[in-house]
Amino acid sequence: MTAEAFGIDDDEPKEGPGPVIPATMAVLGLAFVASSLLIAGLPPLPAFLAKASMLSAILAPRVIAGSAWILVALLLATGLASLIALARAGVGIFWAEGRSVPRVLVVEMAPVAALLFLCVALTLSPASTMTYLRDAANAVHAPAPYVKAVLPPR
Repeated sequence: MTAEAFGIDDDEPKEGPGPVIPATMAVLGLAFVASSLLIAGLPPLPAFLAKASMLSAILAPRVIAGSAWILVALLLATGLASLIALARAGVGIFWAEGRSVPRVLVVEMAPVAALLFLCVALTLSPASTMTYLRDAANAVHAPAPYVKAVLPPR
């Protein structure tokens, strides 16, 4: 039986596996802001580079179709909508009155920090990623070499 089953408060703090991060709300807030900017596709993060690549490909032809303008508008509107929604959520989460400060362990924040670091690395060196994605797009548009390499000869 546990103390919680009988409604008895245990005043001793429970220790988890690893040290607790000091200034938890600041670390969580910075991770939330960085993730929000990434999702919204704002510069200088990789989602902005992807959005800029799509927009440059859409707007490259001399005559731009009406459906291309719709796609441009949707790309820009979704970034704005996600930024507004995430800003409202962030204000509600981090600036709300009467919220208790959560205990976050280093083990719990390490994956988030690693992913954000990888996003910054993608921003600083996008050439190899863009080359890979361009080659993948070319392979999708011209599948004959892939089909020849995978399927047995007839």
